[in-house]
Amino acid sequence: EQLSAVTLCSAILGVLGVGLIMFGALVHWAGILPEDQGLGIPMLVLGVLFYLGHVSEALFKSKTSKYLYWIMSETDFQAYVKELQKSQPKIKWTIQNYHYEEKRHRDKDGKEHVERKRVNTHRAEAYYDIGGFLDETLSPEQMIAMFHLMYDGEQQDLEANKKTPISRIFLLCEMPLEYHPVDDQEEQRLFDRREAFWRDNTRDTHQDKSTTDHIDCGYKSHVMVILREGTDDSRARPWWMQYWFYVICTIFLMSVPFRCFFFSHCTKIQWEVLKHFSHQHQTSWADDPKHGRANRTDTASKAFRKVKRETPMGNFAEATVAWDAGRQNLDVGPPVAVPVGVPSYWKNRDLEKDFDDKINLSADEREKMQQLVDVTYKDKATRDRKSDRMPTRLVVTQVVRMEDSKMWRRFEQKRAELALKGRPKLMAEMPGSGAFKTSPSDAELPSCLKELTVDLNEAYLFHGSCPGGALGIGENGFDMSRVGTNVGTMFGAGAYMAEASSKSDEYATEDPSGLFAGKFALLLCRTLLGNMFYITESNIPRIEDALATGKFQTVLGDREAAVDTYREFVVFDEAQIYPEYVIIYTRSFD
Repeated sequence: EQLSAVTLCSAILGVLGVGLIMFGALVHWAGILPEDQGLGIPMLVLGVLFYLGHVSEALFKSKTSKYLYWIMSETDFQAYVKELQKSQPKIKWTIQNYHYEEKRHRDKDGKEHVERKRVNTHRAEAYYDIGGFLDETLSPEQMIAMFHLMYDGEQQDLEANKKTPISRIFLLCEMPLEYHPVDDQEEQRLFDRREAFWRDNTRDTHQDKSTTDHIDCGYKSHVMVILREGTDDSRARPWWMQYWFYVICTIFLMSVPFRCFFFSHCTKIQWEVLKHFSHQHQTSWADDPKHGRANRTDTASKAFRKVKRETPMGNFAEATVAWDAGRQNLDVGPPVAVPVGVPSYWKNRDLEKDFDDKINLSADEREKMQQLVDVTYKDKATRDRKSDRMPTRLVVTQVVRMEDSKMWRRFEQKRAELALKGRPKLMAEMPGSGAFKTSPSDAELPSCLKELTVDLNEAYLFHGSCPGGALGIGENGFDMSRVGTNVGTMFGAGAYMAEASSKSDEYATEDPSGLFAGKFALLLCRTLLGNMFYITESNIPRIEDALATGKFQTVLGDREAAVDTYREFVVFDEAQIYPEYVIIYTRSFD
């Protein structure tokens, strides 16, 4: 917690007030100024006002006073949070009409003065008709998860996050009300009803309008929770952490040092009372809440998804919200038999020896690669395309096969590990347009496409780059520390692969000079996809939840199903990708 500017100004006013009181007393009663001209009393009054302003801010307006006034044990706090979760949200509108009246009068010298006075007239208030709500306020169990996520790390095992045992924790919980309409239609309805209320109750020249959130319980915006090992008592705190001691410090102008010391011994957390509402009962809601925690990436929402509640508050029927995110039925079969050794068409065959060769493909093989690029090309541009024009064709000029024993052994080991997990749900069984587009059966394509472990969803996929960058990846593999620097992270921070050459072409860039000046590059990679988490929209929290279960190795972002563009595959382990071919090409706009 930090001291606000108001707090510091209040403390300065308190000091000035005491100084003015002392000086005014000396002037008025001790006569230290021979000709005070009645300055003593005004200075006393001003000093008292300054001092009372300081005391009023410290005891009635400050967060410290609220925390010290509402101190709860762990049991009390759990009951309070459950009460908040069950309570009905309310949205109140208020309008106050007023106008100004002018009164003219003359003083004793005959001068005319105009006094402008505000006159309040019609006042009205109303509540929005909330018929159902869904609560996503953190439960006490989720609070513990959030606390460890915030202060101990990002381990999936919360117990593993605990660095050292803590015998006593003072939590300062700021609990703002946060209400959201469940969808766009409800948001528009809320706006229309509010505007209609204000319009119908506008009866004068000026209006004060306000919207405030309320809740049906004894709401406290700031509470202090004492978590102490071996006891459940709100009095288990130091003697100085008492309200009466804070009052004494305030009287003697020591409230600021007290607050600094107090805050240094406490931990503050933001605990939103989050509710989604509609004028309809929640059983009739069609979709998840628009602003639900399933779509958030903050620490509290991660904790909310990490620790499930028995039932979501509000009895939202058959909801597919945060606590169910990432759950998909997996058809996992028996262990998969995988080949051993390098592909049959490689020049280097002996893995006992280290090799790192770049093999230029023949004209015949290059033509087959051209056919693969052509058959996977789609005349469809997305916002990722950097140029304004869409090429009509990608013309392959050179293809290099990367034969690297070190990278292959790593890939082969990862393939064996995935094989032991059992057969995943195959690509042809997933929602969407079916099998990989890089494995069509009606074209004369490279023979390498036939040597894949399809029972592990092994596939050849494209990755766009520049020629220099592609050769670097082919030499050393993918660097996961740099993922997202070019393509973004719509489906998570991983290596983005595509089955369509035109999609990967959107990310490709040309070398400005050198041997490959004016040319682009695609990597054609052997990719082990394993179990894929299927999703059609960008939803990072849900993806994180799914990956955290350990059931998925990759993400299939199916924008083809959503907006008729492309399917992308996101891989998070470089060992699952072998960058086998570097395809150098130019763009044709004929």
